[in-house]
Amino acid sequence: MGAPLTDGAEVLLRQIHPDLVQDGTPASSAFRPKESDKNKLSVDRGAMTTAATAFDLFTSNGYTSIAVYGISVAEFRACDIPCEEDPLPAEGEKKANPAHALASFEKFGGSKQKTLGQRIKRAAIARGILHPIDASADAGDDTGDQHS
Repeated sequence: MGAPLTDGAEVLLRQIHPDLVQDGTPASSAFRPKESDKNKLSVDRGAMTTAATAFDLFTSNGYTSIAVYGISVAEFRACDIPCEEDPLPAEGEKKANPAHALASFEKFGGSKQKTLGQRIKRAAIARGILHPIDASADAGDDTGDQHS
């Protein structure tokens, strides 16, 4: 486990895969881990990078994103979801991501994770999009998470 993130004001950046956007709005499933994510949601630390820089790194590493939304550490904490550092080293042709972090949904089952995903989505939507939806985003073919 990485060091816990404790600054409640820090905004964590979430990449949104185009398949998870309907009518210009991300689905709540974009804000909870997929089964392959081992109950941890990949995010980037806003204290260490910007939404645009995180988007550029993410897509240059072969992943697909259409937008970046933000959720604060405090908003995750209000859902009893701890966040931790998880810097990713360079691996093969993938560049390092020192700003990578994880939001841990480990203590919750699938149905509770869905409910929390909806709550986190509401917080992210209220904050607004941090990096514009780009209809031409087609870099890579991954489903959007660096953590697998």
